[in-house]
Amino acid sequence: IDIGFRASMPLLELKLIPKQEQLAEQFDPIESTMVQLSRGIESHFSDMIVGRDDESMQGILVNLLTQENKKLTTAESCTGGLIASRIAQVPGASSVFEAGFVTYANSIKEKILGVPQSILENEGAVSEACVRAMATGALAQSGADYVIAVSGIAGPSGGSQEKPVGTVWIAWGSTESIQSVKMVYKAPRKIFQSFIAAAGMDLIRRQLLGIKKSAHYLKHFS
Repeated sequence: IDIGFRASMPLLELKLIPKQEQLAEQFDPIESTMVQLSRGIESHFSDMIVGRDDESMQGILVNLLTQENKKLTTAESCTGGLIASRIAQVPGASSVFEAGFVTYANSIKEKILGVPQSILENEGAVSEACVRAMATGALAQSGADYVIAVSGIAGPSGGSQEKPVGTVWIAWGSTESIQSVKMVYKAPRKIFQSFIAAAGMDLIRRQLLGIKKSAHYLKHFS
């Protein structure tokens, strides 16, 4: 069995490929070896594994929400609706996703999500207080059970010494508890948005699965 790798954004693929000449003669032994290797990989990578075959991050998330009979909402600034767009790509997503909010301007954050003007003036849109207020507001407006909120500086301009390009705050959680984290992910705008969208969905995935271990990428970019 050959092991192959495919690096892409936002996921990395690990492939187990049976050698054709052996597959034709020894199907059962090869299948048994594949199962053993798969279990070993799952044991080693544990919470880093998102899915199998052609499963996508958004597909996994929709399935988990469906199983729990829960709904998700989003409040996006720097990703411009990318998270909502990816979730809406999944057939049947309407049963778990009824509303998402793209609040790019500060005035809209205040008007639609109820972010206090004092937070926007004193701490700015890219701050923990702002993204948590966005999350709380989105939950209140939508009536959803879970939320992903993001606010950051996608670049290539707009950064400062205190908040360089790539700075982003992500808030996620439920009506009972909101968590938040700051990351600095310096990458071209499109890649930045793709990574942050994936990270937001992954953080909710981990919560739904009850994974307590901190996501490994947070150690590198927080």
